[in-house]
Amino acid sequence: MLKVFIVLGGLTGPDGYAVSPGMLTLAYRLTPFGQITTYRWTSHREVTRDIAHLDPNDKIVLIGYSGGGFAITRVADQLNRNRPRKIDLLIAYDPSPTWSMKSLGRNVAKAICYCNSMPFMLGLGGAELRGESVETIPIYEHHLAVQFDEGLHGRTIAEIEKLANADTDQNDPVKQP
Repeated sequence: MLKVFIVLGGLTGPDGYAVSPGMLTLAYRLTPFGQITTYRWTSHREVTRDIAHLDPNDKIVLIGYSGGGFAITRVADQLNRNRPRKIDLLIAYDPSPTWSMKSLGRNVAKAICYCNSMPFMLGLGGAELRGESVETIPIYEHHLAVQFDEGLHGRTIAEIEKLANADTDQNDPVKQP
């Protein structure tokens, strides 16, 4: 089963739901593909725990915006320790702050970073993911506008749809060779 974990952005701990309406809209649009759960950016320990308790056959997607983009790198790092847990897809929407990003381990099969080449707000955004499986997509827009970008949402939805269809194809005896 496909499980999507979306970690919202925020300037302080409890404000993720107030400052991430674009990501909440994306969460709603992803519901046809699997189970979607949203968290505040300060909830990385909870996200890590929730993923660690899942069936090892579940497909895992981590999406983070702003501080949530930083938080998902911490989640992936924690899940790479001891008995590594595979993250099938990790997507960071203009992660922030630049100095706090963790390098992604081999447990991340694919990562996409929508990275602002010229962050526009108080130094937020502009961080890049580091690791073997990272595709960086340069963007040029106000940090708060990134979460509403339909082009980025469309790309994210297409990546998750591919992953969901691959999962369906594996379980469908008619489509197997």
